Amino acid sequence: MRSSYIKNNYCEIFKTLCFAYDPKFIVEFGILDGYSLDEFVNNSSHECKIEAYDIFDEFPYNSADQKYLTKKYEEYRNVSILRGNFYNSVELFKDNSIDILHIDIANTGDVYEFALKNYLPKVRGVMLLEGGSYERDQISWMKQYDKQKIQPVLQKYDNNAKIKVLNNFPSITLIKK
Repeated sequence: MRSSYIKNNYCEIFKTLCFAYDPKFIVEFGILDGYSLDEFVNNSSHECKIEAYDIFDEFPYNSADQKYLTKKYEEYRNVSILRGNFYNSVELFKDNSIDILHIDIANTGDVYEFALKNYLPKVRGVMLLEGGSYERDQISWMKQYDKQKIQPVLQKYDNNAKIKVLNNFPSITLIKK
């Protein structure tokens, strides 16, 4: 299974958050092979609605396979595999409606900025985003494509939200209002 999270056994974070929040609604942007989605499915109740969005073959790099994922999760009536763009989906959700929001879409400072401005109001529990550490801002593709660094965005919002970055690399950031 492809996932940068495997190295640091982040499945334990997803399991713990499901235990702590007992979510009724989980949203994920960026599915890839379903590493985090597996943990949400296996550690939340069958009544928990889970919506997983991806742009699938529209992403030119490590893209998720929509047919594979639809088949993989077809037995779970509470799980929806959906085509959806992170930037165009904000209006699908009411304020304070999402218990756990996970965003892993080749995150950059722009993604974090958009998530904090537009998605944090939709979250009543916790928002998780891939990346967030200084070391993550230094990876080759961030530099090669001159992407906005994440660390300055986190510093900008530090007074408005509770933010915790775990590990140097690969990192994950937890954010609460």
